[in-house]
Amino acid sequence: MNIYFSGSIYGGRQKLDSYKKLVKELGKFGKVLTEEVASDNVLDKEENISDNDVFMSLEHRLDSADLIFAEVTIPSLGVGYEIGYADKSNKRIICVYDKTVTPKITTMLRGNNRLKIIPYTDINEIINNMKDIIEEED
Repeated sequence: MNIYFSGSIYGGRQKLDSYKKLVKELGKFGKVLTEEVASDNVLDKEENISDNDVFMSLEHRLDSADLIFAEVTIPSLGVGYEIGYADKSNKRIICVYDKTVTPKITTMLRGNNRLKIIPYTDINEIINNMKDIIEEED
């Protein structure tokens, strides 16, 4: 299974530790196409790549993904764009968020019945239940 992990980069890196745990755990269920989201120096790596090349690479990886797994605690234009793109491409999308940080996520996600949205208070709730989360049919 190809898994596209989405998390805030330019919107804020406050959940980076959670991204690292999620990417590691998701790797047990398939190939994570966007491991760089959980990298400490993702911004440095993008410095020498044109915006269009980054966009084209991400679009290609979204197209080849079987599952989009997004950590949506930190509002991010990029994450929102990726979710919208994937939704219009009829991809399976799972969104998780830390309800102690963001008690309520945007209506644009909450109101979309095609998305699976899972709040948590500790990232280990998601990590410890990842098998059930990934394998559960929508």
